[in-house]
Amino acid sequence: MYKPKRPRQCDMPAPGTTLRALVLNASLKHGPALSNTEELAQLVLDHMREHDVLGEIVRLADRNIPVGLGFRESEDDDWPQLVAALRAADIVIFATPIWWGGRSSLMQRVIERMDALDEEYRADGRSALYNKVAGIVITGSEDGALSTMGSIMMVLTWMGFTLPPECAAYWIGEVGQPTSEDCAKRRMNEATQHMAKNLARNLVYYAQLLKRHPLVPKAGEA
Repeated sequence: MYKPKRPRQCDMPAPGTTLRALVLNASLKHGPALSNTEELAQLVLDHMREHDVLGEIVRLADRNIPVGLGFRESEDDDWPQLVAALRAADIVIFATPIWWGGRSSLMQRVIERMDALDEEYRADGRSALYNKVAGIVITGSEDGALSTMGSIMMVLTWMGFTLPPECAAYWIGEVGQPTSEDCAKRRMNEATQHMAKNLARNLVYYAQLLKRHPLVPKAGEA
């Protein structure tokens, strides 16, 4: 059970450093429909703006991401553009609603398509995702947040992302109630507000730290 922790400021390792944040929003809703997941992710980005972070949200439902394990699976595959955005980002937030107790099909698709980056890592010993900090945002109307974030964390750390402390924020609504009422309840929830602010602070802290002290494996060493 999450116990609310009041946010507190801290001294950053490299204040004034401009960072780029990318949110992969795996909501199944197409734009411009309101996405609870996007709204919570946007709250995290809003807190990060205080630290010179430039944020972008990509709604995956509006992109063409075919099934596959390669960098490009079709002529109109949008995945290569997303890989370019991943490579350019210092902070990546994986945002997903819960569907039947787990991450959405679009978040699963992203994880599957990142396999090409993992194969690249295996081949040359250096992950393209090293020195990038990852966070997780989850929304849903029933249980499953802890299990979902745990399974995503496992994937991200093995692929090379750095996961800071308190690297997730979530909101889970009441079982059996209309999801249309979740927005107002979530906005009033103090625990979720605290999680979002702590997540933003910790993502920026570790992104600045890695910017100043990157992990760079040496070539040719086993």
